Amino acid sequence: MKKSGARITLLGCASIAAISLAATTPAFAQDEGELADASTDVVITVGTRRGERSASDTPAPVDVVDGTELLNQGDNDIQNLLRTSVPSYNVNTQPISDAATIVRPANLRGLPPDSTLVLVNGKRRHRAAVISFLGGGLSDGSQGADINVFPAIALKQVEVLRDGASSQYGSDAIAGVVNFVLKDADDGVSFETEYGSSYKGDGEQWSIAGNIGLPIHAGLGGFINLTAEYG
Repeated sequence: MKKSGARITLLGCASIAAISLAATTPAFAQDEGELADASTDVVITVGTRRGERSASDTPAPVDVVDGTELLNQGDNDIQNLLRTSVPSYNVNTQPISDAATIVRPANLRGLPPDSTLVLVNGKRRHRAAVISFLGGGLSDGSQGADINVFPAIALKQVEVLRDGASSQYGSDAIAGVVNFVLKDADDGVSFETEYGSSYKGDGEQWSIAGNIGLPIHAGLGGFINLTAEYG
């Protein structure tokens, strides 16, 4: 179970692309071409140099985890949600591990956290300040991105590229690429609460989260999409 405590995450700053006023150019990795028909397949941005491409039309397989799948699970920690949805993605509880207790090291394909390239809307996510030194051997001395800052309700989908990632994105993608695609709806409101405990009545965990999309008028033609979570 998740350790007791409080966490608040507000995705409302440009540093993690939670607010978007105009279309951005993602990081791509194949030839330019026609846009695939999004009505017949999931559109992705990783593993391709084309603006948007269907998941079935890429040279390497890409796992796409829909945001609804993440919300339909019982946990409220994004690391644990990915662990049950993405093959070879591993993360464990670090009860006595300095700052790694908060920024838990995650391993993709059995490699250290900093061997996985983390993207947000196709843009590189900066690494956390934590350098794991009690990582059980595998994560010792590694410095990965802090993935726990993403509330599940803020995600439209998560794209995971494993095969051929380093040849397309460089040495910091040896284990693969994980791209977090934030919601881009310009209207609508969603809200959820979660509560759980063990059968013995201890290990309680709870969270409250909400998402709202707002259009930007005055001729800008953009939107603001905000998400907040407390638990």
